[in-house]
Amino acid sequence: MASGGDRANQLVNKFAVSLTKGKILGYVTDINVEVEGPKFFFILKMKVVENLGKGQGIFSNETKLRIEPRDIVNVGPDVIVLGDGQVPPLREIERLVQVSEEYESLQSQLREKESLIKELKEENSQLRLQLDDANRELRRCEVMKEDFEHLKEQIVRQEGQLEMAREYIKLLEGMRHDIDSMKELLDKLVSEALESTVRGVIDEELNARGLKKTGFL
Repeated sequence: MASGGDRANQLVNKFAVSLTKGKILGYVTDINVEVEGPKFFFILKMKVVENLGKGQGIFSNETKLRIEPRDIVNVGPDVIVLGDGQVPPLREIERLVQVSEEYESLQSQLREKESLIKELKEENSQLRLQLDDANRELRRCEVMKEDFEHLKEQIVRQEGQLEMAREYIKLLEGMRHDIDSMKELLDKLVSEALESTVRGVIDEELNARGLKKTGFL
């Protein structure tokens, strides 16, 4: 960092311009440095420039201007720009511009992030809806599975009952065959008994009449 004396030497033989007043204050011919406690001030000895706006400049009487280092906005090769403490130094302005650009960049990035977050929220909302639909479909499938298992059990029971019915039918068919056999045997026995009874009656009738027994029947 330059000392007060080094900075003072940079201010000599230059025009002093006030940004707040919008005018040339004068031409610096000499400079002194005053120190008051921790602060120091520049005492600019200047020649006042007159009639500059009419196309010509005339140096008139000399004047002095007391400034603080913070009053200096910038120092160029020919001009000292003063802000009277109301305008920050050029480096600070450049830094503020840089900070402003960085801020705008961050704001732009933030807007992009917010847009991305909004898109992700919308996508998340859609995914939640799809998940809810999938859960409902899953529950429906689970209910269908339970119904299928119940139906399967019913079918197994019905198959068992059907098999029992088949066995019962087979048993009935066997019993029917036995009943038919017994019926044939009974019909035969009844027929033989009836024939024997009729023959006995006829024979008794013939004997009673003194006739021979018949050979038929």
